[in-house]
Amino acid sequence: MKKTFLKILFLTLFINFLLIILLTKVRADVVITPPIQANSVEEIIEKVINYVFTIALILAPLMVVVGGIYILSAGGDPNKVKKGGDVIKWAVIGLGIVLFSRGIMELIKQILT
Repeated sequence: MKKTFLKILFLTLFINFLLIILLTKVRADVVITPPIQANSVEEIIEKVINYVFTIALILAPLMVVVGGIYILSAGGDPNKVKKGGDVIKWAVIGLGIVLFSRGIMELIKQILT
């Protein structure tokens, strides 16, 4: 058991060492660009809010469907019906918060310009 562990450890270290050597030789022409192309804090905030907005627009309807599935599959269990209703309620509340934040962002942008 101990010998197998040492063999695996040695093999892993050796492969990592080879990868490090190969990657240092290859990386001469690699250029890393920043993931967020922004020139100001306002642009960064706007990009983050737009990203969250997009995710929320995808997840909110899915969560409403999941809540509906909970209600439909409850089989007369009031706890499952309540849980399904809560999922739908919180999905709508979360979407409302995201929409509200987007509206506040646009309002602040209009006030500042």
